Amino acid sequence: MTDRSPSCWRILVVDDDALIAALVGDGLRLHGHDVVVSSSPDEARLVLGDVDPHLLICDLNFTDGQSGAAFISEVRGQRPWVACVVLSNHRSPELAVADGNLLPKDVVYLVKSMVRSVDQIVDAVHAAMTGSELEASEHDDEAVIIINAAQAQVLRMLAAGATTRALAEARGTSVRAAESLLVRLYAVLGLDTSRDSNPRVEAIRLWQSGRIRVRSSSRGEASLVS
Repeated sequence: MTDRSPSCWRILVVDDDALIAALVGDGLRLHGHDVVVSSSPDEARLVLGDVDPHLLICDLNFTDGQSGAAFISEVRGQRPWVACVVLSNHRSPELAVADGNLLPKDVVYLVKSMVRSVDQIVDAVHAAMTGSELEASEHDDEAVIIINAAQAQVLRMLAAGATTRALAEARGTSVRAAESLLVRLYAVLGLDTSRDSNPRVEAIRLWQSGRIRVRSSSRGEASLVS
């Protein structure tokens, strides 16, 4: 845990996982911060002016289809002084949302499954507020699978329920080409593709696990108790 002088900051937490939001909010309040929790970007917009946050903690993909990356970019455009922490299920933003490139370069990025204590959240808040380096988690490189950006797009679409034909249409290719892309993706993920297996389901489970990283992503990570 980082040594730091005590400070009280106004923090807006945006996450549609009520348990995670409560854990983060309660933990930060115990450390003296003033915390408001919202369950979606739309809800957060309603309180943003009143909260006037020093720092925003935000998930990336919301169940209603909203993008946390777009919301963070929007807040930064209006309030460039607001520090930002991403709290995501995924090691790379490209796996969570299509517009992950909207994230500012200086956000502190946390992976939920890798965070072992509230102290890590507190350290991330301090790093974002002060511009200091966040110490890497000892679990950062544990059983990580590396894929490329195209495979990340396909995996994200699979998780959203896309069919092979829908994948082909989205990528402007034939169904046969999309099938070949899926075969390569399953191979990279190390999945069984025999007749009795269901690699599509297993791929989605891996996507949910937080064990996959996109090669093009250069963000550092740390990890909320699963």
